[in-house]
Amino acid sequence: MFAGIKSKLEKKRTLWSMETQDRIEQFAAMERSRSMKEMEKKQTQQSILNQEVSKYLQTVNPTFLLKPETHRALLNMFYARAEGTFNINLSMTKEMRKAYSFYHSELKVFIALLERKGFQLEGQEELFLQTFLTKLRENNYRLLSDSYGDFVPDNASVTEAFELYIATVDKDNKYESGHLDFFATYLNHKNIADFTWTKGRMKRKLKHYEKSHKQEFKLKELERRLQKIS
Repeated sequence: MFAGIKSKLEKKRTLWSMETQDRIEQFAAMERSRSMKEMEKKQTQQSILNQEVSKYLQTVNPTFLLKPETHRALLNMFYARAEGTFNINLSMTKEMRKAYSFYHSELKVFIALLERKGFQLEGQEELFLQTFLTKLRENNYRLLSDSYGDFVPDNASVTEAFELYIATVDKDNKYESGHLDFFATYLNHKNIADFTWTKGRMKRKLKHYEKSHKQEFKLKELERRLQKIS
């Protein structure tokens, strides 16, 4: 009798074990399927984003967004959009006001088009901004590299690079965010400096250097003007 009961219990345990194993395998299969679908969705979203941002940035060049404070403000605008709120800070800087105007006059329309094509901004605000800024930075670097060429020799010091930068680039734009971002990246590529400075700190150092050598820059500028006279 006891042997029969024991045998039945063993069979039930075996059955329970098999059922448990089946459930584990089913759950694992469901998780794999869910993960694959999630990965495919992310890849699709990133593909749409890469393609459309690349095309869009052939029509606009908002380099003022490369200033960290400005693109952080833009990210807050994205979050406010998702929440249906927006507060304007009357003490905004000039570049932040540019970002505000750009967002409302341009970027909102582009985002609406993106969403129509299948990209969902809500929940992916940081992904959008990172992709946008990366492509903007690449375009800006390529454009300014083409404009100014390789103007700093290898093995130059940082101060020599400062002097050549101020002497070479458009004087009205030398402290513009796109130019500063280009210059920092350029120095990294040249192995002249591995910048851990913020763009704000580099701007202050450049201004200090220019002010300290103001007379010398004026003399060199005059020399260049006179050399153009035949």
